[in-house]
Amino acid sequence: APSSLQPHSIYTFLEVARHFNDKKGAFHRRAGHVLQAKVHTNIPHLAFQEYSPQYPHKKGTVGYAGRPSGPAFYVSIQDNSRNHGPGSQQAANPHEADSCFGKVVKGFDDVVIQRVREMPG
Repeated sequence: APSSLQPHSIYTFLEVARHFNDKKGAFHRRAGHVLQAKVHTNIPHLAFQEYSPQYPHKKGTVGYAGRPSGPAFYVSIQDNSRNHGPGSQQAANPHEADSCFGKVVKGFDDVVIQRVREMPG
């Protein structure tokens, strides 16, 4: 997503990426629909859920995990528009959704999917 559309999400992810290494983060969870990264930094979670319907949770996209979201993030390994899109997390708020702010542009099939297959459940 462009930073003009989701500035808070993009800035937070750039801060996570700047500090993400083998001591401060790792992919730790393989669910049936996502590969999730745990982040050990002092970066705060998002102040609000920043979602745009122009960037749904399709296969290969990157979104924030948790409520409130971040700094932990996940890579969708399938279309997760229903699992993480508007209204999927809270019945009381049909508009809230996980921020979906990026996309794996290289290595999805040969790196990400291979990593999913190698990780314990």
